[in-house]
Amino acid sequence: MKQVIVSVLKGMMLLLMWTFSMCLFAQTMTVKGVVNDVKGESLIGVSIMIQGTSIGTVTDSEGNFTLSNVPSDAVLEVSYVGMVSQVVTLNGRRTLNFVLQEDVEALEEVVVVGYGTQKAKELTGSVTSVKGNKIREIPVTNVLNSLAGTMAGVTINTRSGEPGLDNPSIFIRGKNTLGTNAPLIIIDGVPRDGLERLNPNDIENITVLKDATAAIYGARAANGVILVETRSGKSGKTTFNFTYNAGFQQDTRVPNMTDAYTFASIQNEIEVQNGRPAIYSDQQLELYRNGTDPYYPNTNWYSYITKKFTPQNRMDLSVDGGNEKMTYRASLGRTFQDGHYKHGITEHEQYNLQSKIDANVSEYVSFGLNLRGTVLDGIRPYNYNDIYPHIFLYHPTWFPKWPGTDYLAPGRDDDNLINRVSDSEGYRKSKSKMLQSTLTYRINAPWVEGLYLNGSFNYDYSNSFNKVWYEPSYVYYRDEDTGEYTRGRTGFGADDPSLSVDTRNNTMFLWNIMLNYEKQLYQHSITGLVGYEQMSSNYDYLLGSRSRFVSTKIDELFAGTSDRNYMNNDGSAGKSARINYFGRLSYNYAQKYLLQFTFRYDGSQNFPKNKQFGFFPGVSAGWNISEEAFMKEVDFISYLKLKASYGKMGNDNVPAYQYLAAYGFGSNYVIGDVDVNGLNALNVPNPNITWEIAKTLNVGIDFYLWNALRGEINFFNSKRSNILTKRSAVVPEYTGLQLPDENIGVVRNRGIELEISYNSTYRDIQYFVSGNFSFARNKVIFTDEAPMAEEYQLATGRPLGSRLLYKSIGIFKDWDEIENYPHLLGAQPGDIKYEDVNKDGEINSYDRIRINETADPEIIFGLNAGITYKNIHLSILLQGQEKANFLNTTDWTTSLSKGAGNYYQWRVDNHWTPENTDATMPRSSESRSENTQASTHWLMNAGFLRLKNVEVGYSLPSNWINRFGLQNCRVYLSGNNLFLIYDHMKKIGYDPEVPSAWYYPQQRVYNIGINLTF
Repeated sequence: MKQVIVSVLKGMMLLLMWTFSMCLFAQTMTVKGVVNDVKGESLIGVSIMIQGTSIGTVTDSEGNFTLSNVPSDAVLEVSYVGMVSQVVTLNGRRTLNFVLQEDVEALEEVVVVGYGTQKAKELTGSVTSVKGNKIREIPVTNVLNSLAGTMAGVTINTRSGEPGLDNPSIFIRGKNTLGTNAPLIIIDGVPRDGLERLNPNDIENITVLKDATAAIYGARAANGVILVETRSGKSGKTTFNFTYNAGFQQDTRVPNMTDAYTFASIQNEIEVQNGRPAIYSDQQLELYRNGTDPYYPNTNWYSYITKKFTPQNRMDLSVDGGNEKMTYRASLGRTFQDGHYKHGITEHEQYNLQSKIDANVSEYVSFGLNLRGTVLDGIRPYNYNDIYPHIFLYHPTWFPKWPGTDYLAPGRDDDNLINRVSDSEGYRKSKSKMLQSTLTYRINAPWVEGLYLNGSFNYDYSNSFNKVWYEPSYVYYRDEDTGEYTRGRTGFGADDPSLSVDTRNNTMFLWNIMLNYEKQLYQHSITGLVGYEQMSSNYDYLLGSRSRFVSTKIDELFAGTSDRNYMNNDGSAGKSARINYFGRLSYNYAQKYLLQFTFRYDGSQNFPKNKQFGFFPGVSAGWNISEEAFMKEVDFISYLKLKASYGKMGNDNVPAYQYLAAYGFGSNYVIGDVDVNGLNALNVPNPNITWEIAKTLNVGIDFYLWNALRGEINFFNSKRSNILTKRSAVVPEYTGLQLPDENIGVVRNRGIELEISYNSTYRDIQYFVSGNFSFARNKVIFTDEAPMAEEYQLATGRPLGSRLLYKSIGIFKDWDEIENYPHLLGAQPGDIKYEDVNKDGEINSYDRIRINETADPEIIFGLNAGITYKNIHLSILLQGQEKANFLNTTDWTTSLSKGAGNYYQWRVDNHWTPENTDATMPRSSESRSENTQASTHWLMNAGFLRLKNVEVGYSLPSNWINRFGLQNCRVYLSGNNLFLIYDHMKKIGYDPEVPSAWYYPQQRVYNIGINLTF
């Protein structure tokens, strides 16, 4: 009986295998055809693809094509630059002939705008976008970092490469306000956090609204709006897509520190110049130089504590499909990043899950459900913020471990870097969970064509859990007489173990409803919508902490002391709400004359009742000159449009309730030598506070030439008023009195943007080149600043963030030069020479000048190029910036002083000594000196051009992979932040996007991946 059962099972398995193989091979065939234009001329290089896959071919020199192993019911997509694409279902046909008509490429493309979409040719505002496939080419874990250099007017600077903490700064058209310049981010139609941690494989496109097109978002739109649309399912057979890539991270650039011999020599130099004997003898210096004695080390602390390569990887699996009634898509992704410290615990792990269903219930009703979940899990050392300062401050004459032992040796503060990067001094664990859900609906009016109702219900929930453990750390001390080692406390770390645990919960509920109407009457086209939206959000926070743990082995709250003096708890909660009314009316005549009006009547709880609502209108117009009869004979101009917009937008991203008096509760009074809890005022209220107002004018031109060259030029002028700032001129800061913020600041911002692209095909080669350039300069028109002794020191009339610096004009060579030129009190030969700007014969604070350039660039640019030859694809992205600088204000790094830690090699090179009076760097000194003043000497040009990304991919031929049930198999290599083509900081070893002298550097990523579709 057993044998019979086994035989039956074997037979069933064979039957299943045969059925599966028949499904894979029996229904495929070879398809042939020809592609011509309307004149009957053959088209070379036309792309013929099987829909939903990367399987395809191109036409030869006579317009013919052959495609093998094609399913008999496949859908073919036929596309060619400058032509209208066609989609056809085979239905068993083996021979097809196509006639393609001329089209203005991409102008019929639908672009996402606020609460809807528009055709690109009908846009009258300044809108830029990037497709999801471009984002996926860049192997970074933070989506925002993949946008650098891809869009005109969008400035993105990556200031850190630390896993989980690599959020860049992002500005749209530069800075516009003294306050928050962050843009509003809309994900699937809802203001949401978490763009940086979206799965790139789930993104359809990212669009940026830069002018009056953003006015429909009212009081939150002044800094621009970023719209993110995630991918939906497509009709057709169920398709699985699997992607895996593995990469290695490497620091882009690391400053060079002095070696032990140079460091010791500088220490001797300082002592001798101050009339004291040298610390190190010539024999000791030689031991540091030749490295023959382990007790005279030459430790490169950066190389010792960090890895050369650090792993990261990403895995994604998605499935989509559907029919005319319903489409679906679901995806799961996992990302892992390791920290680059040896002996370190830094890690970041991320999980993404998304499910999206769109269903047509009937001819008149459709629904959509979008669920997205994100889990972030990270750990880092307790003192992660000061690891880099200590790496650069540790002396190269110290060793990590006592020679011949595994005992950690004391370094700075009697600590050891291994303690700092590991969990020996504690850790910080964080875990966050986020759920974002959206239910959309659309109801078509059966009695009025073009009239429909749509909207959404959205509920988001997020939770974060943070656990901070702090414990004593230890090193070994050596008795010089006996050579014995004793374990002892470091000069850092906790006095006793302590633990802090906190959790935060946030919820948001938003719903909206919109009435839409679309009507085409002869050559008149009208579309419009009016809507209502309401949002409420809640948060709560709870914290508990204990110290004096008996043991470091149990890091949970219950194991801490029960002494109330060493226990703490805290908590808070809050609510917020918004309501608004919005609308848009668009009209065009014969696709020639375009007019659009938007508005939003917005309410914000941040302000008093009489100032909670504001009206934010926007108007734009366009003239499609190419649609005029007199342009029809101009063959090379496919499309030409003039456009202009003007809008009023707001910024309410300020601390709430400043119109109310706030009080705190604590030990604020002493009665009878006893601290007594009570209330104290926390602020001076401003009952007239309201939002900032941005009035923005944009004038532009769009063009498309020779069916290949597409471009857009925009000029903009924005005036931001009602900016919150204090009246410093009335009550100076030195009085200690704090006036409330008032809406008195004014800033103007002007600039130009250019985007241009070229697409073409030559035989089997398809290629494109696109570039963007932006220039934006702001100017403070009014801020109530305290009077300056010199008019040139005023911030008014200068860009936001302009600095007051002494102007360096060289190095004092000797005493004679000092005596013959004004100088700071106590100046010595070898000190920086500052210009006497006001010519009063003295050097003091009145000689500081305003420097216009800041760390935020005025000029940004990018170049993206790609080429496809048969199954091989190569793409390149360049990114750059100009008109930006970095001011090295860290005193330790700008001085060669005793006890300052190690020195940067660039600071030591050509520094002043009695034997080197023609130096370009100031002298060494006993302590921090005049040379540490903030001056132009320490100002560094942060302009650069970077090879931001390269990807080369190869799609295996379909006849190789079809036999394995695969529709597509693509392997690729990519690299991010590969190298700087030019910059001004190579000598000193800083990355041009450096935020400070001590930082976790940007990461260069080498990546290999595979993508399978089946």
